[in-house]
Amino acid sequence: MPVGRSNSEVARILREIRTLMEFAGEEYFRFMAYERAADAVHNAAPLADLIAAGELTSLPGVGKTIGGRIEEIVASGTCGYLEELRGRYPPRLIDVLTVPGVGIKTARMLYEQYGIGSLEELEKALDDGRLASAPRFGKKSLENLRRGLLASKGRQRRWPLGFARPLADELIAYLRETTDARDLLAAGSVRRAEPTVGDVDIVCTSTEAEAVIRSFVAFPRAQAVLAEGSTKGSIWLEGGLQIDLRVLPAHLYGNLLQHFTGSREHNIQLREFAVRKNVRVSENGIFNLENGENLTCATEDQVYAALGMAYIPPELRLGLGEIEAAREGTLPRALELADLRGDFHMHSTDSDGADSLEAMIAACAQRGYAYHAISDHSRVRGEFGMDAAALRLQRERARALGERHGIRTLCASEVDIRADGSLVFDDDVLAELDVVIASVHTATNLSRDAMTARLVRACENPFVTIIGHPTGRYVDLFSDFGGYEFDYDAVFAAAVRTGTALEIDGHPNRLDLPSSLARRAKGFGVTFSCDSDAHQSGALANVGYAVGQARRAGLEAADVLNARPLEGVLAFVAAKRARAGAPAKY
Repeated sequence: MPVGRSNSEVARILREIRTLMEFAGEEYFRFMAYERAADAVHNAAPLADLIAAGELTSLPGVGKTIGGRIEEIVASGTCGYLEELRGRYPPRLIDVLTVPGVGIKTARMLYEQYGIGSLEELEKALDDGRLASAPRFGKKSLENLRRGLLASKGRQRRWPLGFARPLADELIAYLRETTDARDLLAAGSVRRAEPTVGDVDIVCTSTEAEAVIRSFVAFPRAQAVLAEGSTKGSIWLEGGLQIDLRVLPAHLYGNLLQHFTGSREHNIQLREFAVRKNVRVSENGIFNLENGENLTCATEDQVYAALGMAYIPPELRLGLGEIEAAREGTLPRALELADLRGDFHMHSTDSDGADSLEAMIAACAQRGYAYHAISDHSRVRGEFGMDAAALRLQRERARALGERHGIRTLCASEVDIRADGSLVFDDDVLAELDVVIASVHTATNLSRDAMTARLVRACENPFVTIIGHPTGRYVDLFSDFGGYEFDYDAVFAAAVRTGTALEIDGHPNRLDLPSSLARRAKGFGVTFSCDSDAHQSGALANVGYAVGQARRAGLEAADVLNARPLEGVLAFVAAKRARAGAPAKY
């Protein structure tokens, strides 16, 4: 697959096809097929690999016709059917549909009667008063439309989870202090641990819903109030992130939380399953179509139990077979943060960290870890990092400090992988380390074949314990590098063959391996590590993001190296070195 042709991009194009089909008046079942396919693609393994393996049509909602169009999009970035649809309308028309309150009928009226085919044209029409006499647009409707236009500008981007999650937590803390709201939770894509989110949904219960909404819209960081009702509100933060709040009575909380956690494909499949049982599932309850009774649920467990299935963790609600597994009792026992006994990836001021070696060790002890590894960078880029002599000195200091703080501190290094797959430290230096994390930081523009060979050779080094952030993914507010390309299956097979773990890096900008790849790697029998990649003591909590991605992949504690006791970790390292006839020193 060409560089940059990610699953999320293909899903976006499928949703564009779906929207243009609805605008063109196609039948509901036809355009919704593209909606379902987009959800399946977003959470699937890399499309190029699925196409090569002939597995594309195994995805939910992807049949022969849609599969063929997906292959076109993967190959060229578009398809003939999309270009035909695009040719009928202005290129920015689809943006008008992102405005809350503007549906297909309204957008069609605005286009056909007022020539509005973009957000800029809509804003101009609002400013010059042309819409004052438009049907269905009174004074209040126009005010709401202007608010919606403001919200849509913020929704033109997706926000990294590491940016949205702390804001959600801050707002939840604010509501706890200022209202009687209970059961406050971030739902939606935040709760599902999606790497990026379009907005933030918060749900809660209260007997004073209007008071909660008043406090919510008065949140000090709110730049604009987009909606304020009796049980729901919406605000816009600086930069454009939208946060929505829903308040319901406690007896409906389980239904509300399940509905607003999603994902779309999961909820569609759940509703379809419910209809076959002659019930209808919504945020307001489970309605029995035979006798007219409506079952309300205070917890999500009750929702799933009423439908005859086990509780499905939020991160697994992806529409990838979890409903069938919940019915059959075969859901994985998803990894929990409490399962982790240590963290292998962190940095101190000995390389590019902000806190001292002792501060990092003390913080790990305070987290209750049995062990951890200090893994400062090898010296290769500029002046920061450690050479062999510095590593040897750090090893002695780290051991002594670990004993002082009551934790086993393993000596490690994050060692750069050269373009040819060799490591910047020689084997005699690597042999002195307890754990070796090998990572790619340079020459990220290699061809797919060259990058594959590079990573496979690193796996084959007997001293490499873990491949760090394997795809090189890096996403923040200013950049969106989806990672370099390589043959994922070949690297996964090499990791299993050589006894090398693959990291799920919890740094909010990394989240690497991505959950879709980790899910695929699990099928090969890969062992994983879930690490914080902390550069200061407070960032050790990043490991929670790694656990979120692991849960999305269906990983269990048995799949994760740092969920094992120390003896199990050392045995894993020793076993790999023994297979290659290399010494195991501890």
